[in-house]
Amino acid sequence: MSRSDGVDPLQRWIAWGAMLTASVVPMIFSHSTGHGPPYSVPAAQALVLAVAAVIFSRSSRLSPLTGFLFTLAILRLGWSVIAPMLGESAPIQSFAAGMAWGPKIFISRLLNVAGALLILTTFIGRNFSRDDLFLRVGQLDAPAQPEPILWFRKAIPWTRFGPQLLVIFGLGLTTFLFISLRPDFGRPSHPWQLLPWALATAALNAANEEFQFRCVPLAHLRNVLPVRETLWLTAIFFGLAHYFGQPSGTIGIVMATIAGWIWAKSMVETRGAGWAFSIHMLQDIVIFYFLAMSMKT
Repeated sequence: MSRSDGVDPLQRWIAWGAMLTASVVPMIFSHSTGHGPPYSVPAAQALVLAVAAVIFSRSSRLSPLTGFLFTLAILRLGWSVIAPMLGESAPIQSFAAGMAWGPKIFISRLLNVAGALLILTTFIGRNFSRDDLFLRVGQLDAPAQPEPILWFRKAIPWTRFGPQLLVIFGLGLTTFLFISLRPDFGRPSHPWQLLPWALATAALNAANEEFQFRCVPLAHLRNVLPVRETLWLTAIFFGLAHYFGQPSGTIGIVMATIAGWIWAKSMVETRGAGWAFSIHMLQDIVIFYFLAMSMKT
């Protein structure tokens, strides 16, 4: 942890520590012990990060981390406090009463957009452009650079790498969901009727997660950590968030971490979110139908 790579070691330690502080790790331990109100842990996480962000904003050395810390605070607050509380509120419960499974799932994903709206406040005074936030389709045929964990040793175009990922991720995700959810392939009886809700839910969830877990954190960290390190930091945070999601558990964390790293890599290399959003959305369609066949949320 030296300055040999041009990174302030204190900033590096704080960035990684903040990521772990904002992750679901504290929630996993509190969930396993069964102690405390359901929202106390994530609310405390968000408060600690917000206070740290305010304190660091007064330091010339640590102020570059302010936006990232606020982003993490809002992420934890939005996904683990605001969205669940909205979902449990009387107006939402009354509105969703009598709805079919498909629209109910869509509404549950829609509530998470509240966090995305709050994250916009971290842009104040930063003059982020669409390029900074990867809010473009990007150069879809840009070269994918080789990495030690990948199977190619020379750069190949993303138009070749992306379809390969679709097959690999599709097989891996389908196998995991089949084993973990034990779906009933006779349910739903009319799967095509769910297709509009599958497409809408997958598109909304993919866009929301790409924006909150990748576009914004990558933008805030661009002058703090090296790009490769930032990719792994955001990927690990995204992976940990799937402990209670789908794919879930320890294996789900590993799968989501790898996927998150690939999607972040695609954003940096293509300068856009086209591949990340497309692959993410297709995977979410698969998850939607597996959940429908097991009737789980």
